[in-house]
Order: sequence, then structure tokens, then C-alpha cells
Amino acid sequence: MKRAVTLALAVLVAASAVLYFPMTASAHDVTECYGDHEACREHALNMEASWFKVALVLTVCDIALGKCILAVSV
Repeated sequence: MKRAVTLALAVLVAASAVLYFPMTASAHDVTECYGDHEACREHALNMEASWFKVALVLTVCDIALGKCILAVSV
């Protein structure tokens, strides 16, 4: 029983490491992601809206950056 639990934990750790550490992406693609993020932040900060809407758009920009980097690296 102890061996089965140990094996299951080892498999979970290995799977987590593979899924958590994505493959390296090309520098050009990641640079595009950061360029889009910078443009998104600039547009958000130049909005004529309440602070809440600006904060919400900035959060969306950050989420989009994360999705872009994950899409490039996978």
C-alpha cells in the first residue's frame, strides 16, 4: 500500500512539473506579447472612465498577457 501511495505521489509531482514549467518560447513571440500588453495598458490609462473601470481593464490586460505567453510557450 505504501508503494502505491508513493508511486501515485511521484506521478503527480512529475505531471505537475511538466504542466507547470512550460517549454521555452521564441523571444520574438514573447516580445509581441509584451508589446501588446504595453499598448493595452496605455489605452487603459488614457481612458476617460472611472477608476474602477480603468482597474478592470488593466486586470484584463494582465490576464491577456498571461494567456498570450502561455499560448506561445505551449
